[in-house]
Amino acid sequence: MCRECGLAFANPLPTEADLRRHYSKDGGGDSYAAARRRRTATMADRPARVRDERDVLFDALAPHVPVRRPPPGARVLDFGCGDGKYLDLLQDAGWETYGIEPSTDAAFSRHARLDAPLQDRTFDFAMLHHVLEHVTHPLTVLRQIAGALRAGGVLFLSVPRLDTLADHGDFKYCLDGRNHVVAFTEASLRYLLTRAGFTGTVIVESPALDAMLTGGKPLRLRMVAWCGPAEAGHCGPANAAGPSGAAYREAVRALHRYGRRRDSMLWYLRCMVPVRTRGAFLDRAVERRARERRRART
Repeated sequence: MCRECGLAFANPLPTEADLRRHYSKDGGGDSYAAARRRRTATMADRPARVRDERDVLFDALAPHVPVRRPPPGARVLDFGCGDGKYLDLLQDAGWETYGIEPSTDAAFSRHARLDAPLQDRTFDFAMLHHVLEHVTHPLTVLRQIAGALRAGGVLFLSVPRLDTLADHGDFKYCLDGRNHVVAFTEASLRYLLTRAGFTGTVIVESPALDAMLTGGKPLRLRMVAWCGPAEAGHCGPANAAGPSGAAYREAVRALHRYGRRRDSMLWYLRCMVPVRTRGAFLDRAVERRARERRRART
């Protein structure tokens, strides 16, 4: 876990080559791409569910961004757009739609495809809907999005929520080391957004969406953020939200609360004892066994 921003991450992190292979169109077997293709193939069997999910989400976003009544020429970028189900609805409402998606071509019969966010600051709205937990450098992605949005443009993002872990109890949904390789609290996400050049953030509450997708559990963190002017981008640590280390302490408290709920010393040792301490114990155990083997040989 980063002691400055509170971002939790799998150790070891997958390499960039691993991620490209995992999310490519040719990913096979149990890969994310294969699972996404299976979901896309069955989409026709559940159109009502998809339509309801999009409508409920857009109802929650409507106070912050004109998803259903965009101004003329408004442009939206969905980073990690999947099969384009959100872009479809936005295009029907009048948006110019752009998407980024390496694992399938399904969205791009209707929508413009990009390989990376254009750094032209001409987009009015961007979406990162359950994307950041899949990347090893989320701050880089947020800065790319800030470079694509005009001043005052809106970013919507949603990630698994680590700070409510004691309430929902699903640690592997927050961090599993393969698909979800980083994990966020509210404080850590606000911190990274500020570092990337966003000037304000609001939590998007949607009990209806939680009831539909997670059985009412506080499993997902949804937030909107507004992009600042170009000269305000790439804020340094001194300008980030909250005092240094506050986001880290919040994440540690969340893990402590979860550990007390599980009442497990093994969990405490795995999550709270510093890696160096565990490594030192392991080194001593290895040395002791080596000495025992030498004595046995003599």
